[in-house]
Amino acid sequence: MMSTGNQLEAAAVQPEATLELSHVSKVFRGGQGVHDVSFTLEPQVIHGLIGANGSGKSTLLSLIAGQRLPDKGLITYGGGQIQHQAAALQQICLIKTSERSWSNYSLKEIFSFASILFPRWDGQLARELLDRFQLNSRKNYQQLSRGGQSMAGIIVGLASRAPLTLLDEPVTGLDASMREIFYRTLLEDYSSAPRTFVVTTHLIEEAENLFEQMIYLRRGRVDFQGPVEEFAPGASYASGPATVLEKLLTDARLLHSERLGGKLLLALEQLSDPAERRMLQDQGVELSPVPLQKLFVYLTLRDAANTQGGGKR
Repeated sequence: MMSTGNQLEAAAVQPEATLELSHVSKVFRGGQGVHDVSFTLEPQVIHGLIGANGSGKSTLLSLIAGQRLPDKGLITYGGGQIQHQAAALQQICLIKTSERSWSNYSLKEIFSFASILFPRWDGQLARELLDRFQLNSRKNYQQLSRGGQSMAGIIVGLASRAPLTLLDEPVTGLDASMREIFYRTLLEDYSSAPRTFVVTTHLIEEAENLFEQMIYLRRGRVDFQGPVEEFAPGASYASGPATVLEKLLTDARLLHSERLGGKLLLALEQLSDPAERRMLQDQGVELSPVPLQKLFVYLTLRDAANTQGGGKR
């Protein structure tokens, strides 16, 4: 059990502590992993971490949580190197997509372990969330449905009150109504106890309103980090006469195209030049923004096509 001295030392890492990664790499056989990753996480913000399967999201979270050591680079939290700070590691909670180490324990036992591990553990919140998610604390983790296991992880993540909470695909197995309850619960908890969250998800359309900042991983590298609204702000649909839009079918900005009779629907990664937009609109072309979920899908498909064809973005 953690000593009182360790609890006091751990509590010294405050919710406003900053996480920094500098040229961090972790590469596995076959080349998958993360490569030369550098960024600073703005504290007390909900960050979305998105990327295709195999882009390195789970690897990155395990490095931040100190569960893996980088091959190269530095990870610091609150000013100190993370793997050399037991106190810092106690302030980081990583909830994985599946927690195999919990399999033979009841939820009550899991929460008891968590209360020892995390100095800011909120037992009252854990009990409230058990009721909200309609889970029985006497049940073993392995007896729960896939959605029930996700809910158990969500409870530990939120009740940990860890200044840095990492949730890896937290809504796996949850139906639409339970996902909505999770999103609402996360926002409520963040409002009452602000801290830094990093959340990975493939359901970007549902979750994008949660995120103030976003990190987009592409083939193990950070392709974008910043406010959500700054991620490809010029990405646009162009819908109109094929005779007008056909010239854009060979444009490097093209992400997607559909032909509907005599009309074309194009998704373009960048269409931000006012003069170009006016010219297209004057020729009967309708312009609209590409939703973030669709944009992510188009970028992923283009990457896959480029990989098969040996091309690069």
